[in-house]
Amino acid sequence: MHLTEAFLNILAPYDCIGCGREGTILCQGCLMSEVMTLPSRCFLCQVTTKDFATCQKCRRKTGLSHVWICAEYSGLAKKLVARLKFQRSSAAAQIIADHMQDILPYLEDVLICHIPTATSRVRQRGFDQSRIIARELSRSSKLPQAALLARLNQSRQVGASREQRIIQLSEAFFVSDNTLVKSAKHILLIDDITTTGTTLSAAARALKAVGAKKVSAVTFAQKLL
Repeated sequence: MHLTEAFLNILAPYDCIGCGREGTILCQGCLMSEVMTLPSRCFLCQVTTKDFATCQKCRRKTGLSHVWICAEYSGLAKKLVARLKFQRSSAAAQIIADHMQDILPYLEDVLICHIPTATSRVRQRGFDQSRIIARELSRSSKLPQAALLARLNQSRQVGASREQRIIQLSEAFFVSDNTLVKSAKHILLIDDITTTGTTLSAAARALKAVGAKKVSAVTFAQKLL
């Protein structure tokens, strides 16, 4: 949490978005009882796998070895993401990052890379929520972070069909530092939510195309269709 936000929280403490209890944006009780966790499975076809591994069939299409997902995109998880996106609450980003760290296994030799938000949305909000989450996760996990990706296609994905998403995200990303990508042993993509997985897959393919050895991802929530 930034110093300014922490100071304001002392003057006017957060109320929990679940129970209304003063002092935190989401109390531990509501986080444990109301944020619906998802079972370990392939993020694309939903078949059960160990440790959120991408199944062999889907891995050939996406290039992602694992995609860890903390919760279903509903209820308090959805409200928490909204607090981050529309109120720029670093407290929300910290809770999201902490929840990501809890679901991840022990990782080493990993480079964190956020999925960049469309430039139009960054201009509108004044920040990139995925970059904030990545920063908080890097800070708490002590894993290095780098901005390796930039967007080419700025089309909005929300509300688009799977077919539209695939078309919109064709060659949607380019890599800004090929040398760093090639030198990294394992790149961990960070995003706030995923639906069909097309954004994560497009980013992974862009990294693999320039020599990434291993790419996986972690997202806070998945919107189930």
